[in-house]
Amino acid sequence: MNQKYEKAKFSDVFKYSFGGLGSNLAFFLVMSFLTFFYTDIFGISSYVVATLMLISRFIDAFTDPIMGMLGDNTRSKMGKYRPWIIFGAPVLGVLIFLLFTAPEMSPTMKVVYAYVIYILYSLASTVVNIPYHALTPVLSEDPQQRTEIVAWKQGMGTVSQFVITILALPLVELFGGGKQGWVLYGALIGIMTTVSFWICAWGGKKYDKVDVEVKKEKFNLKENLQLLACNKPMLMLMIAFGTDVLANATYSAVNMYYFKYVLGREDLVSPVATAILVGSIISIPLLPPLTKLIGKKRLYWFGSLLSILPLAVMWIKPIAPVIVLMSMMGAFGFVSKLPGNLGWAMLPECSDYAEWKFGKRGDGLLSSSLTFINKFGMAIGGFIASFFLGLVGFVANQDQSAAVISMIVFLRFGMPILGYVASLISMYFYEITDQKYEEIRRDLDARHKK
Repeated sequence: MNQKYEKAKFSDVFKYSFGGLGSNLAFFLVMSFLTFFYTDIFGISSYVVATLMLISRFIDAFTDPIMGMLGDNTRSKMGKYRPWIIFGAPVLGVLIFLLFTAPEMSPTMKVVYAYVIYILYSLASTVVNIPYHALTPVLSEDPQQRTEIVAWKQGMGTVSQFVITILALPLVELFGGGKQGWVLYGALIGIMTTVSFWICAWGGKKYDKVDVEVKKEKFNLKENLQLLACNKPMLMLMIAFGTDVLANATYSAVNMYYFKYVLGREDLVSPVATAILVGSIISIPLLPPLTKLIGKKRLYWFGSLLSILPLAVMWIKPIAPVIVLMSMMGAFGFVSKLPGNLGWAMLPECSDYAEWKFGKRGDGLLSSSLTFINKFGMAIGGFIASFFLGLVGFVANQDQSAAVISMIVFLRFGMPILGYVASLISMYFYEITDQKYEEIRRDLDARHKK
């Protein structure tokens, strides 16, 4: 494509990328430690945690698309999406703090507290994250720069991964350990999340503009939902991305259990997380050149396929030498990051497809769909982990039976393989190839000139 498109300044892309830091801090914290925190620190059963995760996603099924349409139809001097980020970020920060607070209560009130705070947290996350992701195609019209923007914000996501997966336990101990350590760590993450999203909104200031003098279009719910329901590439991307997230969420939810009860080596949590993080960091700068070389669809498919291999090795031999464990998890961090990043890079293509086919973009609505499937996959992964652990008789802080150990190993390595297989099947039917996208962009460019 020889057409020259409007691009964002690097300084603004860099500031916008801080949204990746704020978004992923909460994502990794909840995915990696909330189940463990609720069962081993707060004292709630795994069945209650599983039900909580599932119910909150049913609520998201309604609130996420509503938020997407609200963002698309917002008209203010601050823009479409930025007001939601600016005013929602501090609320989200406070709820992250409360999420990892363990007040002394009766068993019943603990369950009530967990439900109220987690659902409010989920709603606040929706209000902030959907507008944040919707800003990506607003910043730049250039397809290659959009991939670079995603690489930058996902690169910031690796900083979140470092702060959570590697520093969480040492910092919790530094802050006093137990309930006190977790509440102070939750406060730290809440503050970092708020500030990160404010910097992100600052980066989008020049681009998120609305002419408030122009008459607003009448809102049409049917037309808005058509952008999603009849958008086959978006539906296939949602399934592929969702099953990838489910794969990662399942193994993350039982990660602490694997090191604590299977290996008896909690000291390995941070070193193994470091190996995964290093692999992730190496893959991020390779994303733009690799997509340019073989295309987003093919790269997504091969990334999912190769993610299966190290998981299969560890499933066959879960109690392996440390060097094998580190090597396999480092390789997994490298290849699994490719489809994890590409989902967001392919989202603008689906928005362009919606405009090409239906005459309307719906960046917020489509972002809300991927954000919802992201949270849904995370919740289903957490639900599967909590439910099946409870099913085989898991009880926290004691020696586990052979059935529990086998289940932990399956959830840590076997279940994610099934998620990646489903992702492979779905991505096969994703129809926006490089050639197809060139056709879409040519038609859209011609329309815009008219």
